[in-house]
Amino acid sequence: MSRFFMIIFFVLFIFENLSYSESEIQRKVFSPSFSSLVEYRSWEKSSEDSNIKVSQFSSPSIIKVPISRNLALDFTGSFVLSKAENNELSGLSDIKARAVFMLFNDSVMLSAGASIPNGKSNMDMEEVVVSELLSNKVMGFRYNKLGEGLDFNIAGGFAQAFGPLTFGAGAGYLIKGEYEYIEDKDMKYKPGDQANVTGGFDLLLEPILLRSDVTYTTYQIDKNSGLDFFKEGSKLSIAESILITMDKLSITFSGKYISHGKSKILYPEPDIVKKTLGNELDLIGMISYKLINAISLNLLTESVLISDSDIKDDSTSILGFGGGFSIKFTKRSSLDVSGKYYIGSSNRDDSDLKGFSTATYLRLVF
Repeated sequence: MSRFFMIIFFVLFIFENLSYSESEIQRKVFSPSFSSLVEYRSWEKSSEDSNIKVSQFSSPSIIKVPISRNLALDFTGSFVLSKAENNELSGLSDIKARAVFMLFNDSVMLSAGASIPNGKSNMDMEEVVVSELLSNKVMGFRYNKLGEGLDFNIAGGFAQAFGPLTFGAGAGYLIKGEYEYIEDKDMKYKPGDQANVTGGFDLLLEPILLRSDVTYTTYQIDKNSGLDFFKEGSKLSIAESILITMDKLSITFSGKYISHGKSKILYPEPDIVKKTLGNELDLIGMISYKLINAISLNLLTESVLISDSDIKDDSTSILGFGGGFSIKFTKRSSLDVSGKYYIGSSNRDDSDLKGFSTATYLRLVF
């Protein structure tokens, strides 16, 4: 891999931690492209007192259009259909638009974007029930709501190569907009703005690529109908990965640890300090074997561990395993199909978890 493309790849990897895009790690846009991830995910939560099923179909898609050598636009949106028992939450998500600028021989990136309200934000009580079930992080649902307010995002990052080592850093700020969240109620919620800084490095020792990055995020105060309501604790994310690439075989191991600080509950009683979210450890492994030049078979595994919070004893663990295949139509256009089965347990209600997911990812470059 040339030094030029190592810098581009790493700038865009660092930059992706600062953005709100739901898609894959960004690469510099030389040609128009369309990418879509069609996913169905279903979970069943069983305990002595209840048996709850929740599922979601989503299709996040992104269109990228180069305007010039150094400027590109991208647009992201999705159709979402979520169900829990006899309740449903369905429709289009908000549309996210962004302009990305590459400067100084592609070693510096700047962006500005907006999340345009398009999805439904004011839910009825049945939809609220579905939204709460979708919020369980360990289940991995992509959307726990369809829409929010008008958001604005700015970010910047840089990378510099020193032989096999590429170092990068960046920062971003997300301005959150106000929105109505309960149908037929004059209640508006204003999430706190978010700011983050990130830094990391790539080390290429062929056939091994090592990657490490750290991101720190802070949150401003959430307001409910103009009143101070909640201030989420800061978040520290540490991600490590190793990629081994051989002639026909590639092996990837990655892990991410997320530590949540203590939050402030400001209403109805001010300044109650609690750790409202447990810490999280995500582990992922993949083995890919190239059958022929255009087709590869993949074996997949992942594990998610979430610790207790100060609010409730809800530590959760899951193990997932599965497989799939990849087809490369051209050098930059491809199709990936995968499926996974999950088992796990949660201390909350002493419940057992089981689920599955199927995903088809299509990338077309024109």
